[in-house]
Formats: sequence, C-alpha cells, structure tokens
Amino acid sequence: MLECRKAIPLSEYERLSRQLQLLFLRSDVYQGARTLMLYWPVHNEPDTALIVTHAFHDQKTVLLPCVKHGQVFPVCYTKDMPLRQGAYNIQEPVQAQEYPADGIDVVVVPGVAFDPQGNRIGYGKGYYDKFLRDLNQRTIKAGFSFNRCLVEGIHTNTWDIPVDMIFTETGIQTKEQTL
Repeated sequence: MLECRKAIPLSEYERLSRQLQLLFLRSDVYQGARTLMLYWPVHNEPDTALIVTHAFHDQKTVLLPCVKHGQVFPVCYTKDMPLRQGAYNIQEPVQAQEYPADGIDVVVVPGVAFDPQGNRIGYGKGYYDKFLRDLNQRTIKAGFSFNRCLVEGIHTNTWDIPVDMIFTETGIQTKEQTL
C-alpha cells in the first residue's frame, strides 16, 4: 500500500488531497469540532494543510501529534509556529505544549490502509492505538485515506482501535454506510 500511495503523481496527489480535505471541511464532523488533532503528512498520506488553514480562520484549536518515549502526545499548533522533524520524520511544533487528550473533539488518524469496518494498518509501532484507546468516548476518530488504499478485511489484534469513519476523496464511510 505504501508503494501504491508513493506512485501517485504529484498533480493527482494534490487533487485527491484537496477533494478529501474539502469533503472534511464541509462535514458536520468539522463544523461541530472546536478542537482538531490533525497530522502533518509523511509517505504521501493525504494532505491536511488546507484544513489547518481553515481551522485557524475558524478559530479552532489545532493539535499535532508529537511522539516521545513510544507514545503519541497531542500538542498545540498555532499559525506560523515553526515545525521540526521529530521521531520517524514526523513534523511537530517546535514549542510543543501538550494538550489534554480528553479535550479533543476530532482526531484525524493517518494510516497505510483502512477497511470498511474502520480497521487500519498503521506503521507497525502501535502508537496511535495506545493513544486512541485513552481518548474520551465522545472524541470522533476519523481516518483519512485515498480510495486506492481501502481494502477488505484487515486482520486485527485485541489492541487495535478502529476509527469511527473514513474520509476519502469521494465520500465518507462509516461502519454502517457510505455517505
């Protein structure tokens, strides 16, 4: 799946990412959120920059993940805050002020692949699963994926935490239906 995503030409990647982000920005999930935890993309994950820009404009709190000691921590990200390369080449805010996980409305979860039940293949360390397990029950877990990275029947383990919905460039999939 990583190779499939890396093979997307830049112009198509930008188009698909924009479509996915616009769908998210028009959704009730985005509209109802005050605090969003996003990610800065690596390995051709769907982009989130447009959402970050809109969230600042809409006066929402934006968080990015910071990986320390094998754990994901949400940290505040403000407009024009410099980023640095952190663990696993993930961009994170230089002035990493941790934010309480129980105050997050929506977590946008990256993944290599997703299935219709919300299961995901991550990068193999389980950091997001540990983080997602400790979130408030009301926090919406939204996966971002290109259609080409949707698969059937991902094998799961007891520690895997599924997302509530998956946003792609063409629609929103919940465990019950495609919107």
